Amino acid sequence: MTDPFTRGAEAFWVSGPLRIQRRYQSMRGVVGDWHGLALFPPLAIAAPFAVAVASFFIGAQTVGYDVVYSESLFILVALIGLGAFSTQLGLIGLLGLAFGDFFLGNRQWTGAQGSVVEEVIRIRVPFIITYLLLGVAVIFIPRLGKTIGLGIGRWRRIPSNVAWLLVTPVVIVVSWIGLRTWAALAPTLIRPRFVWRGPNPTVEAIQNFQVEDSMLVAAGVLATVLRQAVLGISIYWPAVKRRLDLLEARAHLEVARKHSLSSPNIPTKGRRFAGDLASSFTASLVLSGILETRLIWFGVFTTFLVVRLLRRRTDRRRRLDKRRHQLVLDAVARALDDAGRGGDGFERLLVDEQQL
Repeated sequence: MTDPFTRGAEAFWVSGPLRIQRRYQSMRGVVGDWHGLALFPPLAIAAPFAVAVASFFIGAQTVGYDVVYSESLFILVALIGLGAFSTQLGLIGLLGLAFGDFFLGNRQWTGAQGSVVEEVIRIRVPFIITYLLLGVAVIFIPRLGKTIGLGIGRWRRIPSNVAWLLVTPVVIVVSWIGLRTWAALAPTLIRPRFVWRGPNPTVEAIQNFQVEDSMLVAAGVLATVLRQAVLGISIYWPAVKRRLDLLEARAHLEVARKHSLSSPNIPTKGRRFAGDLASSFTASLVLSGILETRLIWFGVFTTFLVVRLLRRRTDRRRRLDKRRHQLVLDAVARALDDAGRGGDGFERLLVDEQQL
């Protein structure tokens, strides 16, 4: 019987994320990253709690900045580093900062230039845009590197020790390119926080992106290198690898008691459309700083949505074609096997379309 700390660490870092990923596949590479912390239960419990409390306090008290978090180099470096090492910790830090800053750090909700609804949108939505902008560096870029690396690891089922050697430089390069591009675009994308209310962005709000961009990139790259080094230890050090394998097997067994891990929940058409709608809206919102009018914004949003819908339709057709080909190959194999035994097995070449 494991102790409460161990059970809590495994639930928070392994079995809980497995359940979330099974229901929301878009959360893969975010929740549960890096679950090896569960091997050290006190640290696995204390780290997210400390990150949540500290980030919420910083946002609520606007520690280190007056108007927007980008004035603080410490906040940017800390969250980018956290996200690069463990996207789950980065997400906790980002949410803590956002909730503290949105609800306690900045309490003005309306002005005197229009209706209540217009003023709430004009004053409060820019806060959300700045949080989403930070989320690109803290969550999206690290997740992109992990997704590309996962694709490499699955190619021809490369052994994990070989895959690590191939994936590590790719993940580091993705982090460097992504953060460098993000730092170059951030001064423009943060504009709604200011121009929607009148004045242009202050020097303090953008100077860290322009002057300290190398520091921001270095924080993400170094944290990525550290993460890959720790991951390498879990692959090449037999004792650590056995403990991590046992941890993962125990979590899979616990989740499998109620769910089938091999057949995750298939989202309904409505849920898929809602996901595409939310994703397109979020991407368009982040780009609001470079979209001059509402008409242009709506055009960009519509384009994103159409592209996602077409891509989903193409992916579905590709999956159906792959399944159809597999059914044909299975039918041929069975027919040849029956023919070899003298049976009339070629009748099995007829594939029931209802199976597709």
